[in-house]
Amino acid sequence: MKAQWSLILMLVFAVIIAIFAVINVNPVEVNFIFGYADVPLVLLILGSALFGGLAVGMFGVYRLFKTQREVKRLRAENEKLRTQPAAPAASVSASTPPPAYDEPTVSADPTPLEPISDDLDSRPESRGFRSDKLKKL
Repeated sequence: MKAQWSLILMLVFAVIIAIFAVINVNPVEVNFIFGYADVPLVLLILGSALFGGLAVGMFGVYRLFKTQREVKRLRAENEKLRTQPAAPAASVSASTPPPAYDEPTVSADPTPLEPISDDLDSRPESRGFRSDKLKKL
């Protein structure tokens, strides 16, 4: 379905370019590096659109071939890995599974921690701010 919509959009764009080119038929002077030439504007517009389309198409073909080459390489590697004999599993102890992450160390000391800063008040109603510090502000 996506390909159909892109084809429709390309055709609409081509029709708009063709209409624009047919409306502009006056000759224009084109400066080439080696000289000048009078060219009808319709040919200049259609030639530019054609050249742009070819450039984009060539880039798409290049990417397609590059992707196909990568897929071919990965399929060969996949087939090579499938035909390889399985490596023997390392002896892993079934009683202790490997840790998924490093667990934080927890202190067994039940005493609460002291505040780092003396700006904090120990009363729960102060929510950690000293009232005398707030009065100064």
